[in-house]
Amino acid sequence: MKRLILLFPAAGLLWYLWPVSVGIWNIGNMLGTALCLFLLLWGTLAPKLRRKAEATGHSKAYRTGTRFCAGLLTAGFIWAGILTVQMYTAAKQTPPSNTTAIVLGSQVRGDEPSLDLWARIGAAEKYLKENPKALCIASGGQGKGENRSEAVVIREKLIERGISAERILLESRSKSTEENLRYSAELLKEHGLSSHVAIVTDEYHQLRASWLAKQKGLTSYAVSANSPRIILSAMYTRELLALTATMFIGEK
Repeated sequence: MKRLILLFPAAGLLWYLWPVSVGIWNIGNMLGTALCLFLLLWGTLAPKLRRKAEATGHSKAYRTGTRFCAGLLTAGFIWAGILTVQMYTAAKQTPPSNTTAIVLGSQVRGDEPSLDLWARIGAAEKYLKENPKALCIASGGQGKGENRSEAVVIREKLIERGISAERILLESRSKSTEENLRYSAELLKEHGLSSHVAIVTDEYHQLRASWLAKQKGLTSYAVSANSPRIILSAMYTRELLALTATMFIGEK
């Protein structure tokens, strides 16, 4: 039974290390890896530690510490579950026909989109072809390791896939999701466009994007990209942390 239980953190460890194979090592899979290693060590060493605590008269302290860790982990999993349900709900908010789309940027490696950004470009292409009167804002600045801005790369790839350049507006200043939506909201006003928008991003990202869009006076809907499975563990866990920070600290 003990070995069977240890299979769960072992499988989790592999899941969190999988993104490393495509160069993803961020706070999301760092935290997940650390947690899985802790659970493996705890499951392996707990019997020895308990016997040692009993032999040295520290059994009460051991039980207290164990209960504290178990309670903390349980609370964390419950919190993650609550946020995940909200993520799922936000990702299902279908936009009205021909709503202006905002494609949120993600990493560009040199001149090529990352796996994450390719998924968003594909979702934007599908939406724009299904809504031929809709305009699109390609949003994202130029960061480290990027030869061009994310917005320019998004536009280029959409044009290659048959979307007219006249339908694509550029927002190339932003460095974060908050800035994506702030500068895109300004662009909407400049062009006299409705504040109702369809945000194109990964499913896990839609919830926080909708919160930030509301702060900018936008009414948002979701056009959700299917996140590549190979990077999902890192990106999903990082988003849980970002959502928590946004709720309790705010995002500037």
